Amino acid sequence: MWDALITVGNIAFIPALVPALLNRSAYIPRITSALSLLGVSVVVVGLLGAGLVLSPIVVAAIGMMWALIFLFRGRAA
Repeated sequence: MWDALITVGNIAFIPALVPALLNRSAYIPRITSALSLLGVSVVVVGLLGAGLVLSPIVVAAIGMMWALIFLFRGRAA
């Protein structure tokens, strides 16, 4: 039950990240996306450590989106 609840809650983050990925003129500072990616990675490890299955998959997808934002929507300072 908790896994499903956490999964549904995390799915809400995906629509917020899609515009940044699709808009070529979008800019998110690399430090912001790097810290978000680091935080998401810690959350994935914690969810896996708690024995959950679905929510780490969704959070890993969010992490991949942050990685793409880091690569394609950021600029070096």
